[in-house]
Amino acid sequence: MANALDGVIWNEAISRSAVLVTKDRDFSLLRAAKRQGPIVLWVRVGNIDNRVLIRQFLAVMPQIVEAVARGEAVIEFVGR
Repeated sequence: MANALDGVIWNEAISRSAVLVTKDRDFSLLRAAKRQGPIVLWVRVGNIDNRVLIRQFLAVMPQIVEAVARGEAVIEFVGR
């Protein structure tokens, strides 16, 4: 869905009950302003090697899973 419009991505995440993983700040702002919608995992990292990013994700995955289970609207992942 790399080239899809934001509204299409948003609605697809809702229809699949999926967590919307994005580097786009707009989705986190939209979710924070709405009472309903998908959980947004906002990835805030610079340009880093994919292997490094994956290692960082795996290190915090238990916390991300817990935040999803709590139903947090926006989960912010800040890379190191």
